[in-house]
Amino acid sequence: MKALTFRGEKTVKLEDHPKPSVQDSKDALVRVTLGAICGSDLHAYHMRIPVNEGAILGHEFVGVVEEVGPEVRRFKPGDRVVPSFFTACGHCDLCRRGWYSQCEKKSNFGFGEFFGSLGGGQSEFCVVPLADHTMEPIPEGMTDEQAIFVGDILSTGYFGAERAEIKAGDTVAVVGAGPVGLMAIMCAQLFGPSRVFAVDMVESRLEVAQGLGAIPIDARASHPAEAIKDLTRGLGADSSIECVGTMPAVETAIHCVRGGGTISMVGVPDVSEASFPYLRMWLKDLTFRSGFCNVQAHMRPLLKLIESRRLDPTVIISHRMKLDQGERAYEMFDAREATKIVLTP
Repeated sequence: MKALTFRGEKTVKLEDHPKPSVQDSKDALVRVTLGAICGSDLHAYHMRIPVNEGAILGHEFVGVVEEVGPEVRRFKPGDRVVPSFFTACGHCDLCRRGWYSQCEKKSNFGFGEFFGSLGGGQSEFCVVPLADHTMEPIPEGMTDEQAIFVGDILSTGYFGAERAEIKAGDTVAVVGAGPVGLMAIMCAQLFGPSRVFAVDMVESRLEVAQGLGAIPIDARASHPAEAIKDLTRGLGADSSIECVGTMPAVETAIHCVRGGGTISMVGVPDVSEASFPYLRMWLKDLTFRSGFCNVQAHMRPLLKLIESRRLDPTVIISHRMKLDQGERAYEMFDAREATKIVLTP
């Protein structure tokens, strides 16, 4: 089968790999019908997280079940499915508490041997372990493009908005208007805020954010925290959702909220350790929440919201390309020439 393969820093190649097969009784073999490039893939692309040479990339994908192991109960060949970007067993203590992202058997798709040795979804086929608790069926009539982001960035955006403790009438600042930030803007509006601010430095992303109902704040033109204070009578936002993962973005998310506000960080950190403004947090009575998105808890509700047309995640797709254009697609996404790229085999 063809698959996009990591071959060193900023090097991705389309290569031939053996077609994977069901190895465990709880596995499902999925024929990929649509994949996507995610901001987290760029962490591997730039070697900011460990990834072995030869790893098949990609963790956002949808497809059709080709084969299932004998213990798989929820799926059969021919079913259209969307997997989470990580596996969950559904039975360990933390899964039973609803924290699937902390599953004792969790592995991530598309990051090679350091994250569980799973294949990736930027390929023609992918084996999904623990299938009953890792995938959800795609509702009849829903397109691949509508469903694909439920397994990662749409759930992450919702997770960030939920943990921001948004109340009706609040003002919310979303720091970073990349794919996750755009999803956070969509999902924040489900909680009834009066205004959502979108902070970024890329004009095309700010335009999409504005189209989603956000007030754009160009960080090149003014200091975001001061701009937001000016628009909130000097108060600041009630909460912020950080969707980048860099320390400057985290600092912006902290500085732009009012006293007693909440910061929700869902951006993947680009460093393992950094200084933290404890005194400012203490003096302003701020709440800081961060974490690895608990995808499985949100997939079914989000699929229902898409089905009822309350959400349309497809609006962020800027480029539709073929898998054999994947090398160029990575270059474009890295250069911020694309908002979101999906790939068909």
